[in-house]
Amino acid sequence: MRRFVILAVLIPGALAIAFGCLIWHVSRFDEIIEMASARNDVDFYLAKALIYEESWFRADIRGAAGELGLMQIMKPAAADFAAQRGLPPFSETMLQEPRVNIEIGCWYLGQSLDRYKNSPAPLVYALLRYNAGETRADAWLKLALSRTGPADAVSEEVCLSLVDFPKTRDYARRILHRMRSHNFIF
Repeated sequence: MRRFVILAVLIPGALAIAFGCLIWHVSRFDEIIEMASARNDVDFYLAKALIYEESWFRADIRGAAGELGLMQIMKPAAADFAAQRGLPPFSETMLQEPRVNIEIGCWYLGQSLDRYKNSPAPLVYALLRYNAGETRADAWLKLALSRTGPADAVSEEVCLSLVDFPKTRDYARRILHRMRSHNFIF
């Protein structure tokens, strides 16, 4: 009986601590995301969903193709950001600093949203550009616009169905779903 009482107290306590750690992990950069997304005219939940997908909120992560940090910034994007702002080039260490990384990522995402604002699915094409590059995103947009019917009748799902890279298509779908559900736990 004594063991049962001890377990009845310890298990809920351990679960509460674990859940608290998880909440902290997924929300510790919220203030930075909020400020950077506002400065770059990007929806907070879109930026946070992209960070979830790219790094699961791990600032020190490195991608196989040289992407760095929370938003998996590529060096050419960081160089474009620095040149546009009149800043010196960023070191890899600086690119992994959350404030710098999120600012550059939100800037790039904002540039992408602006680029595709007149497309049938601006969020989709901004995410496709972020993941697969501008050339591929433009090709998929051209394919969507070549479909019969008015361009504004082409839905996000139709646009995504034309993406011939399954990983990129699923990447965009997951981010859009997470952005709309606001679920950053599971």
